[in-house]
Amino acid sequence: MARKDTYPEQPVRPSDAPGERDVEYWLGIYKSIDDVPDRYLLGNYEAEFTDEDTWSEYLSTRDDLAESTKKNSWYPCEDRFKKFMQEEVGRHHALPHPDNIEAYLQYIKNGGYSIKVTERSLNTLYYQHLSPLKTFFGWLRHHADYPHIYNPVLLAAHTDGITRETWYWQTDYKPEYTNRT
Repeated sequence: MARKDTYPEQPVRPSDAPGERDVEYWLGIYKSIDDVPDRYLLGNYEAEFTDEDTWSEYLSTRDDLAESTKKNSWYPCEDRFKKFMQEEVGRHHALPHPDNIEAYLQYIKNGGYSIKVTERSLNTLYYQHLSPLKTFFGWLRHHADYPHIYNPVLLAAHTDGITRETWYWQTDYKPEYTNRT
């Protein structure tokens, strides 16, 4: 039997539907932290994450990243985010509230953890902080070993603030973004 060369057409998307550039496109069923049932909030799992280094476990799976990328972006983000979550929030780095993501990115934007920089650019903020965090929490959400059913970075980007500003800076900065698969 010959293989069929045609495929069913995709349904027409409403004109007001979010596109790939919009954070709403990636959110899933929870559009805000208030939509998440209490039993699924990440703060409930603190005891299960004691002494667990989820970030290092995640990075060990990222063979696709060049060592220079890990050294210049991912490792510094790991160190700074862990320190921020431990010292400023008092919570494990894998269990942030979206407000913690927002506070961390604002702190980094304002030169936090730097003795030379007084303010970081959106470029630095995106590539060295938001992108690694977004990917890390995406990885946690897609692994059954972890209780993550939402990405706190996406929820933070769905509200007003530096996370949203950085998200949309990145999508506006890359004009060919819609052509990527």
